[in-house]
Amino acid sequence: MNPIANNLALALSFFLCISFLPLLNALPDITKTCDKVKHKELCIGSFKESYLGRYVPDNAEPEVLASVIIKIVVNNASDVSRNLKTTVLEGPVPLTPEVRAKYGICDQEVVSAMKELDKVRTAMEAGNHRLEKLNMKAAVTNTENCENELKQVEAQLPDKKQFGEVTVLKELLENIDDIIKTVG
Repeated sequence: MNPIANNLALALSFFLCISFLPLLNALPDITKTCDKVKHKELCIGSFKESYLGRYVPDNAEPEVLASVIIKIVVNNASDVSRNLKTTVLEGPVPLTPEVRAKYGICDQEVVSAMKELDKVRTAMEAGNHRLEKLNMKAAVTNTENCENELKQVEAQLPDKKQFGEVTVLKELLENIDDIIKTVG
């Protein structure tokens, strides 16, 4: 290539890079989005540790991040539900009827939270921010109810780790709620 063509190609490349720079700066990255939530470290950690989060670019829109985080939380909630059921059915120690009942109620609340998250995702895809917020509030309330049920029998729980799992689930839901509030 001749020197004029090289200089022209270099100038054109430079111009294209400069033109897209404002667009790149306008898009929030994962850290910026997670900085707006109550549980920042959990937001960043859960996103980056999940195989789902690995395929989302750092400059993704908050709606995309919220959608991916919803999928991550549904997977987490599914694990929590399975662990609750396993403790009741196959736990290392027999549970009192009261503790069994609390585990059952807690599991129902976690399953309800997952259903609400599906509704949040559907509302998000439809652009219905009012419904997103309503369903998100219901999902958070479900996990708070679960947490409260386990608190009532905390001293009798055979595995304290499960109480922590429910608390983390609630915090993940609160993060999604915070992201949704910033979007619409």
